[in-house]
Amino acid sequence: MMIIAGSLLVAGYLALGALLQLLARDLTTGLSLAGLICSPAFGYLGVGFPILGMNAFAQAWGTILPLRWYMAVLFGQAARGLPVEDSARPFAALAALAAMYALLAILRLRSLGVSVAGAGPAQAPAAPAPTPRGIGGVFLGEWRRVLVTRGAFSLMVLAPMIYGAFYPQPYLTQILRKIPIAVVDNDLSDLSLSIVQTLDASGAVRVAVQTKTPGEARAALDRGEVFAVVGIPPGTERDVLKGVAAHIPVYADATYMFVFRSTANGIAVAISSLSSELASGGARTDGGLVQATLAASSPANILLQPIFNPVGGYASYIVPAAFVLILQQTLLMASAMLTVLWLPQATGSAFAGVLGRAIAHLTIYVPALALYFIVLPHFYGFSTLGNPLQLFALATLFILATSLLGQTVGAWFTRPETPILVFLATSLPQFFMTGFAWPREAIPKPALALGHIFPADLAIDGIVRINQLGASLSEVAHDWRGLCMTAMIYFVLAVFSAFWIRRRQAHG
Repeated sequence: MMIIAGSLLVAGYLALGALLQLLARDLTTGLSLAGLICSPAFGYLGVGFPILGMNAFAQAWGTILPLRWYMAVLFGQAARGLPVEDSARPFAALAALAAMYALLAILRLRSLGVSVAGAGPAQAPAAPAPTPRGIGGVFLGEWRRVLVTRGAFSLMVLAPMIYGAFYPQPYLTQILRKIPIAVVDNDLSDLSLSIVQTLDASGAVRVAVQTKTPGEARAALDRGEVFAVVGIPPGTERDVLKGVAAHIPVYADATYMFVFRSTANGIAVAISSLSSELASGGARTDGGLVQATLAASSPANILLQPIFNPVGGYASYIVPAAFVLILQQTLLMASAMLTVLWLPQATGSAFAGVLGRAIAHLTIYVPALALYFIVLPHFYGFSTLGNPLQLFALATLFILATSLLGQTVGAWFTRPETPILVFLATSLPQFFMTGFAWPREAIPKPALALGHIFPADLAIDGIVRINQLGASLSEVAHDWRGLCMTAMIYFVLAVFSAFWIRRRQAHG
């Protein structure tokens, strides 16, 4: 089953990729569409934030991704060891998606074949207009190139708007609530009934299944119907009445770490609150003894007040950092792609060309910066404590450094589609190396050093600190100085690359 499921996964995405290219009829635009589907897929799979906590749109979108169903087969067979028939549903969904995308691609290919056969002879493309000289001329030429190049326009103008609405959807519920659990009550006492009721009334978990045997509960856990099993052994109430600590085993599914932590914490809090109620209930007979016992077990009361992320939500934590990475990746791909198109037409000095194009990219991205750092944080309810002017000052360095990196890399390619493939492949590794999905202290130093190549590594730290935590530029001096240095290094490299490539082209 695993071998066939893996083959269906590959076939399904090959067919989907072919369908996107046939719909776009332009390789660069088709790759942009593929990136729009692939880049946020990690969030829609339920690996970072569980599917059961997503809104209706995110759950619906996840169902049309072949990887969603392959992951269900993978976890069922490799992690849980389910019988083959228990993985039949996700396996069938995976096969159906692969067949559907293949059929749609074939139908689209046939329709294009008919339209091409009936079309007249293709017209020869017009000769490209010479690029104006000077920084101002290059600036206007780059703006014109973005507006007339479909792939560049989709990356620099359309993609930020689409991603702003599309990417946060899996996380917008913020907090995972009412995770289904199973309870095996072998005590059948008033106390065990209170435990079940307390668990079901908890905001974090709900009792979805009550069974008589651990085997039945384990079967529900294996099928993914519940994410934990709480066992109440015989004699629990008797032990409590005798003053003996009762032991309540909890078996939690640790496949998804976020679900595991939320489930374990929710069960522990619910049972702890019930224990406190039971203890305080005896205060009528011997209040002093009860209070002394409670004070001995918990000598201090902790009042926890979250700051910067008042709701303690997952979206408020992860999305602002992801916004910075989205801006970087779209600009890197577009800048490198436009560099491939610009160099054969370039005239004048490489210095003016690189600087004029970088300034043009900055002005093009001003609306995206306002959207991602001002409009959307207010719309989604994220913390926005920063000074907008200081935020834009740091974001300006970030955009310039990113544009110059794209120009440096793009100068060494001969096809405009190649940079899109290269930078798409770096998106997910960068997401982990920024220190938000996984702590930086746990990342190997060579991987951290490699992450410094990209401007987002410093920009995420600085921009998030300013916008979400209310820091000032002086408090993120390390980040803006690093971005200044990065921008200067890539400016020199971009000028050298443009000069060298143009010289090599001039000499054949």
